[in-house]
Amino acid sequence: MLGKNLNHSGFAAIIGPPNSGKSTFLNTLLKTKVSIVTPKAQTTRNKIRGVYTSEDFQIIFTDTPGITSTDFGKLLNNWMNRYSFSAVKESDITLFFVDALKQHPELGIGTEEKHIIDNLGSKNPAILVVNKCDAVKKMRTEDTVAVYNKYYKFSDSCVVSALNGTGVTELLDKIKLHIGPGPMLFPPDMTSDQEDRFLVSEIIREKLYMALSEELPYNTVVTIERMKDHSSRDLLMIDATIHVARKSQKGIVIGKKGTTLGKIGTAARKELEMIYGCEIGLKLFVRIEENWYSKEKLLQKVGFEKDFENR
Repeated sequence: MLGKNLNHSGFAAIIGPPNSGKSTFLNTLLKTKVSIVTPKAQTTRNKIRGVYTSEDFQIIFTDTPGITSTDFGKLLNNWMNRYSFSAVKESDITLFFVDALKQHPELGIGTEEKHIIDNLGSKNPAILVVNKCDAVKKMRTEDTVAVYNKYYKFSDSCVVSALNGTGVTELLDKIKLHIGPGPMLFPPDMTSDQEDRFLVSEIIREKLYMALSEELPYNTVVTIERMKDHSSRDLLMIDATIHVARKSQKGIVIGKKGTTLGKIGTAARKELEMIYGCEIGLKLFVRIEENWYSKEKLLQKVGFEKDFENR
């Protein structure tokens, strides 16, 4: 019941470098896909909220883009980084994720991780989350925790595997220690506040990332032009446009005789049919939008907000 007073209610920002397992953690916790996941860095571009509710506890998690210093699409990257840091300011607690596989405690903290910690700029509690404990020896995770705690005064630490759920319950218990009472802000059966158009565009973008080469996905963005129920059938009709930054990329996305675009569409349609429980009529179009990642209007159309300072 909305407004019901809970023992623990608040907001948690999930931050960290690219591919540290932030989105996987959120999907595992909520047992549904809220944030897309691929092996490629910076798959998440927007702040994505996931809602976890138990009998006496509701926490709104904000999954954020991986923070990096790369200059690709300078405006896009700046906005993603600012998105991530703004989420920290808006939250009651921060979960700082690091990938145990990439940590070398004997060499200290990595450049990207150090950059994030140095720019946290929040007095709210922060929990160090060392992820992928299933892929390394226990000593590696213990040494990683020790090295980070020497560099920054974390409120707590936890070792998890976002992939198989190890340590997730323990992490929730530690979050409770730092979150006070408050009202239920979302219905108990709600797992995300994202609109359908955003979810659909993200699913399509995930299939793009999985189908294309290492570099091209970062030069693509997806917008939804139409979502409409059919007048006489259990059919959801969706028209989506894939924007590419250069003419040469259009052919790569479409593929020989449309095979690549067809595979992307088929994979997206199958998952969307599972999510919506009805037939999906998906039409994909490819449009050349030169240097789209430097255009404010298009970035705002796909969900980025321009003003961070006034939040």
